[in-house]
Amino acid sequence: MTTENQQHPLSGFPFTVPAGYRWLIDRGLVGFEADTALQPWYFLPVEQVFSVSERWPRATELASLYAFARRQDCDDIACFAVEANASQPGVVVVHGWTPEGYEVVARFDSIWAWLRSVVADVEEWVALGEE
Repeated sequence: MTTENQQHPLSGFPFTVPAGYRWLIDRGLVGFEADTALQPWYFLPVEQVFSVSERWPRATELASLYAFARRQDCDDIACFAVEANASQPGVVVVHGWTPEGYEVVARFDSIWAWLRSVVADVEEWVALGEE
């Protein structure tokens, strides 16, 4: 993704994104479409970033969720979980488009913890020959 013709990915969020998110983008370690660097995951281009909390409101979720990545082989979405008193957002993976809107699949304290799980997903993807 070039930022010459498109909005910068950071502009899609109403909060300061974690430094790790910026770092991964700035170094070109992530892609913004299916079949790119972290396959089966890819970061959402700015025009696809959305508030999960607004699209599928749930009274039980304590954080505001903002989608930033998607798994290409299913409806799993990685979201920044923004809490009022937290210094940095965590990451919540949800399975979207369910009858309830979404289901929480996993929670991570940081983008780095989520990225470690992504590396495991990449390993599994390659082992299954889906490269």
